[in-house]
Amino acid sequence: MKTIYFAAASLDGFIADKNDSLEWLFKNGPTDLQFIDQFIETVGAIAMGSSTYQWLLDNMEGPWPYKVPCLVFTHRNLKKIEGADIRFTQGDVLSQHEELKRLAADKNIWLMGGGDLVGQFYDHGLVDEMNIQTVSVFLNEGKKLFSRRTETAFKIREIRQRGETCVEVVYAVR
Repeated sequence: MKTIYFAAASLDGFIADKNDSLEWLFKNGPTDLQFIDQFIETVGAIAMGSSTYQWLLDNMEGPWPYKVPCLVFTHRNLKKIEGADIRFTQGDVLSQHEELKRLAADKNIWLMGGGDLVGQFYDHGLVDEMNIQTVSVFLNEGKKLFSRRTETAFKIREIRQRGETCVEVVYAVR
């Protein structure tokens, strides 16, 4: 079981544009997305921030796409999606990580979106791996991929090209 930050980012390190939109990614990112489905098969629980959840609510077509429990870290009163295993929490990431491990049942935990939320997991030494798909565009502003300064470089475990505009790098964190 690993806790994995799996995300796409621009060359200059943004996961969303200044309007919290991912439209830049859908216009420029890889078109063969089978690798995402393969990753999701390894996931037993998801942790996401409220901005990511709200973006999914506003932009998602069809039913909730994830079959595993999802903890949404929020202080807001957000709409729940019927039939989806979504749990809103205001707890600290350290205690909620134990709940995520229980829910994941020996599968991986996906830290989805939310550079600040991922930073909180990182601060407690809970991130095992980062799987970052870097798309060859510059956004120049928006929501940062990672909101912490690190003094030690992460170790590169794998590099894969994903189409003509994207490279995926898997980094070991701990």
